[in-house]
Amino acid sequence: MFVNIAASSLATYLAIKLIGNIGIGIASGIMIFVILVFGEIVPKSLAVVNAEKISKRVARPIEIISTGLFPLIKVFKVVISILYYFFGKKSVRERKEITEEDLITLIDAGKDEGVIEEEENEMIRNIFEFGDTMVKEVMIPRVDMACISSDTKLGSILKLIKKMGHSRIPVYEETIDNIIGILYAKDLLGIYEQWYTSKEKFDLKGIIREAYFVPENKKIDELLDIFQKDRIQIAIAIDEYGGTAGLITMEDVVEEVVGEIIDEYDKEIKLFEMIGDNTVITDAIISIDKINEILNIEIPENGFETLGGFIFDLLGRVPKKDEKIKYQNCQMIIEQVIK
Repeated sequence: MFVNIAASSLATYLAIKLIGNIGIGIASGIMIFVILVFGEIVPKSLAVVNAEKISKRVARPIEIISTGLFPLIKVFKVVISILYYFFGKKSVRERKEITEEDLITLIDAGKDEGVIEEEENEMIRNIFEFGDTMVKEVMIPRVDMACISSDTKLGSILKLIKKMGHSRIPVYEETIDNIIGILYAKDLLGIYEQWYTSKEKFDLKGIIREAYFVPENKKIDELLDIFQKDRIQIAIAIDEYGGTAGLITMEDVVEEVVGEIIDEYDKEIKLFEMIGDNTVITDAIISIDKINEILNIEIPENGFETLGGFIFDLLGRVPKKDEKIKYQNCQMIIEQVIK
């Protein structure tokens, strides 16, 4: 600003000396163009294109200038504080706090400029949401859990492990609400040969490990700390009545940040398929967040996490096959009901 004023004043003075008073207008017009193009647009455009290179070169000079002007800046701050006081302001914040929304705005701007990739942007956003995510939003629900009864025969267990590809399986007694431990597939390796040769009665309770239970409303960042501290890989989520609500693993928690992790045992489950710009075929277990993102709509989350939960809440009953459900400007058609 000071340089612009000084340059304009000098140009006006020289113009008056050379061509008289008419030089004031000419000098003003020329300097506006020169300052705007060469002092604002061109330097800032170059800085945006070569941000990293230029910032490294100017960082040190700016630091030196800032240090040199610190006393003057301090004086200006005192003057501004006095003015704020007389105008009824109690204080001036020395430093503006950077909020989560500010950071997300910067991240989105970086994505729009091509500095941040789509996957990186999604991962950073997941990190911000990580601390607000609860176990019940991430867990494998009770109906999808692979469990075995405590009286299951060894042969049946081996067939289940081979079919499901799970290395850890919850074991229950009488009912799934009574989980008594976790069976580790590797623990079977040491006893299989002994059992096969001796033909002793197989005792599943003797090899299962203690199960870790966690409330379904627990934040997953707190659960991750427990997983890491106690070296736990799997936990049973329980509801407010003490019943089994679902199952959550270390992999489920990590996937909330890095996205879906597909290994050689995972079967790809296609939750939705776009068949038009505003039409989608989807499984009811799809999350409200996901369906809102896909169709750019705003279905509320009032105590439920999935589209199926929303439909149950909306109707107050189990929907019927081919039933049409309208909500705001959306229409849902029930193609299949599995009971």
